[in-house]
Amino acid sequence: MIGRGFARTVAGDLLRHWKHFAAASVGIILGVAALIFFLGLGLRVRDLLLVQVFPSEYLEVAPRSVDLDIFALRVDLGRDTLDSAALEELSAIPGVDAVYPKMRLIVPALASGGTSLFGAGMQTEIVADGIDPRLVTEDVGEAFHEVGGDPESPARPCRRDGDCSEGSYCDRPAGVCKPYIPVLVSPYVVELYNGAFRRAYGLPKINPDALRGLSFEMAFGASTFRPSESTVIRERMRLVGVSDKAIPLGVTLPLGHVRSLNAALGSPEAGERYHSAVLGVGAKEMLPAVVEAVEAAGLEVRDRGARRAALVTAVMMAVLGLVGVALITVAAAHIMHVFFLVVMVRRREIGLLRAVGARRGDIRNLLLAEAAVVGLVSGLVGSLAALTAAVVADGFAASRVPDFPFKPESFFAFPPWLFLSVIALAVGAAVVGALPSALRAAAGDPSDALAGR
Repeated sequence: MIGRGFARTVAGDLLRHWKHFAAASVGIILGVAALIFFLGLGLRVRDLLLVQVFPSEYLEVAPRSVDLDIFALRVDLGRDTLDSAALEELSAIPGVDAVYPKMRLIVPALASGGTSLFGAGMQTEIVADGIDPRLVTEDVGEAFHEVGGDPESPARPCRRDGDCSEGSYCDRPAGVCKPYIPVLVSPYVVELYNGAFRRAYGLPKINPDALRGLSFEMAFGASTFRPSESTVIRERMRLVGVSDKAIPLGVTLPLGHVRSLNAALGSPEAGERYHSAVLGVGAKEMLPAVVEAVEAAGLEVRDRGARRAALVTAVMMAVLGLVGVALITVAAAHIMHVFFLVVMVRRREIGLLRAVGARRGDIRNLLLAEAAVVGLVSGLVGSLAALTAAVVADGFAASRVPDFPFKPESFFAFPPWLFLSVIALAVGAAVVGALPSALRAAAGDPSDALAGR
């Protein structure tokens, strides 16, 4: 009973007893649909948290804070900067592929502009930091780079921006061309604006891709809170991209430029002190060891949200997976009961097959093949049901759930391996459920079956 004859026998038995097999498949269909639906939801949430909100291949570390609260004031008693020696120690930690220092801008700054985007100019206090351009090469390419003039090249005189080359503007008070300072913003800024800020001021949404090339002016050393106590440095910025490595609220400049501003408007020592560092960890399995080494060095991992997010998503995925597996296990038990009934109904048929030469292994393989087909068809139907439920859920979320930061277009991720794995699980559950009945049917005496005993 192999080849085409075996396949025809299986197909014929499935058609004759389709009602029994349909009843057996209901549980598997529900289990497969629930498992794929929940795991697809969990995978999308995990990607959203670990890739967009808390990218886990990078760790930001900083000096451990030691605070003393005195009524409404909090006094920092610990160090809050890193020196070159600390950066070298971090680079020596096993598992750390690269160390990218970060430096805060320690002087106030005002940003003004936005006429082309909002129809009217805006001015606001703004915070800034500086990062090594190598950290964001994969995000924005070479657009974010250190800006430094060639001391041997004289500045080009100008009267308007058109007199200067691409990437430069006309500094009208000085009458010479100066390069734009490239800046980055975080996706948090874009999401905060699109989700809440624009509603409060009746402004339109913005497309983050269209922001590239937007220019504005920054006055370093100026503030609306108090008169400037030092020289104000005015420069024009050009937005070159959106990156999750940028400061969450504010703008990020090249590290060298922030260093020079801190030294010029603060103190020479301020240009040599880093406030944190980003560690590039190539292998995610090394993250726990790297975190332990960082904390042993007296530093702290600032993005602890990433660790909590990883733990929460892992627990959520485990719980959702167990729910689906439990449903399929219950379905396997139901299939066991249905196949016992099917074997009882088909006793004479099975006895006749044995009488005309079918071996015990043929009977066992026949019933297990029928169960495998039931599992396969149930898995496919359950997968289709899960996809349909996901489309309905996404449609409901798009029309009923208000916008929030990082709201995805779809709340589900369905990689091909998910369908293949769950369908294989459905086939396995059906075969395991049918195995006791198949073994019992194969071991029966054909004379008893034909005699109705």
